[in-house]
Amino acid sequence: MTYYLIDYENTGENGLEGLLDLQSSDKVVIFYSENADKMSFDLHQQLQECDAVIEFQKIAVGKKNALDFQLAAYLGYLMAKEENGQFCIVSKDLGYEVLLDFWQGKNIKRIDSISMGTERSIKGRDALEEKLRLLVGEEDLPIVIQCVGSGKSKQIVNNMLVKQCGSKRAGELYKKIKPLLKEKKESRK
Repeated sequence: MTYYLIDYENTGENGLEGLLDLQSSDKVVIFYSENADKMSFDLHQQLQECDAVIEFQKIAVGKKNALDFQLAAYLGYLMAKEENGQFCIVSKDLGYEVLLDFWQGKNIKRIDSISMGTERSIKGRDALEEKLRLLVGEEDLPIVIQCVGSGKSKQIVNNMLVKQCGSKRAGELYKKIKPLLKEKKESRK
């Protein structure tokens, strides 16, 4: 079973792209608050047509990052309950990277939308991972995959590499992977 924990405050409806690709063995938990509690008729229709189990968690706000903390707590609960489950935090919030670092080696990842976690997307990521493996080797592969997967622009990928590896090593890695970043946006000048 794959669990998709949606940070609706952060992603809005975009986080639910790919909803209709899910199977009955999947579960979607939408964390929302009074700050983000609206949806379009199209999304409502997709939720009804979706084969996955859908759950809503309304979060009380008032404290900074309230939704993030409650989502993280719920994730821990699910991980204890479903040891063999796959877990996807659907959010653009890079603050979840700390959580991923803590649970390193577990079946958990952060993605921007459900569509990034579906089988079609996974096949594309597997192909990209193999190309990256050939370019950077096994030792640097996990860091490079994380940076390439999370960075929306070439500049962000580079900045993340610098943060993880230091300037010199990041420059070496970036030079190797740059041809694969054609689809990433250029940074704003």
